[in-house]
Amino acid sequence: MRKIRAPFKALCCLLVLLQAGGFAFAAKKADKGKAKATKMPEWVNQPSSVYPNSTYITYVGSAADRNASEVSALQGLAAVFGQSVKSESTASSRMVQAKANGLVANANVQSFSQDVKRVVDVDCLIGVETKEFWQDEKSGTWYAIAVLDKPKAVDIYSDMIKKNASAISTVLKNAEADKHSLDGFAAYDFAEDIAAENEGHLKKLSVIEPDSVAGLKSYCPSSKGFHAKKMEIAKQIPICVETFNDEHGRFKEAFSQAISETGFRGTYDKSARYHLVAKFEFERSDTTDKKSVRCRYNCESYILDTENSHQIVPFALKGRESHVDYNEAKVKAEKALVTKIGKEFKTALNDYLKNLIVAE
Repeated sequence: MRKIRAPFKALCCLLVLLQAGGFAFAAKKADKGKAKATKMPEWVNQPSSVYPNSTYITYVGSAADRNASEVSALQGLAAVFGQSVKSESTASSRMVQAKANGLVANANVQSFSQDVKRVVDVDCLIGVETKEFWQDEKSGTWYAIAVLDKPKAVDIYSDMIKKNASAISTVLKNAEADKHSLDGFAAYDFAEDIAAENEGHLKKLSVIEPDSVAGLKSYCPSSKGFHAKKMEIAKQIPICVETFNDEHGRFKEAFSQAISETGFRGTYDKSARYHLVAKFEFERSDTTDKKSVRCRYNCESYILDTENSHQIVPFALKGRESHVDYNEAKVKAEKALVTKIGKEFKTALNDYLKNLIVAE
């Protein structure tokens, strides 16, 4: 066997030592990186040290996963405005369309996920960002910090308020020629909704930067004032009720009462511009066991605008009532109709007016 020379043997030992040293250096470097990654950022316990209170409003949220920590942070920040959970009231299709068309100001918060938008009021996210995330490796807890930039938010809200004030003027100007009509009523109803939006924006600004509120109040007419005005208009709009196959006049009376309860004037005067036309049908059917008899009922109605012959506010009801005697079954059916008209027609009329597209 050939002998290994001493110099070569020494060189091999040196290479082994250098390689071991490299591994040790890499291990130390890895340990150093790991230690850096697990160090808690200052903003977790003291947000103002990173985001000064003079410029920012912050909230730190925590949860078992990253997305949930963001939702927690944003809900916490929204709570600063007195609303952490999204309101259950839904915007009318009229308002949604007006925002899509650019008539009414719309907050641009598309960077947030749908999970966030489902639980947090969108207006509370204006000027807000989720700036940073951090995970505690020991507990697995995620932390997120939501940050509202005050100057940025003031600019955005101010622009929205001014844009909405202009929208109110446009809507009311377009309705002026036919103010005492359902269209005119709807215009003031829409102005009320826009004014309420501005009142909400102004309230948030009073939290963000109180000094900015005084200069914007002139752009925020009272929503209550518009509500009072629309109800004054309603009192001056008579709606004539005409019913067919209404033997005792019960349905005419029920419709007239429902109209009055919405603020309009129910009347039987046929000279009125608006006519509510309702037709009723009743049909007998026997049960298979012949022990009882049914009375099926059907109601179809609409409001006719005699000025332009348009049929609006379509409304229908149907159902059935049973009794051993058909006449008694019909009496029950009539009572059911009267009750349903009282409850459901008001909703149908209000929904129609709430979503009536006002000319822009």
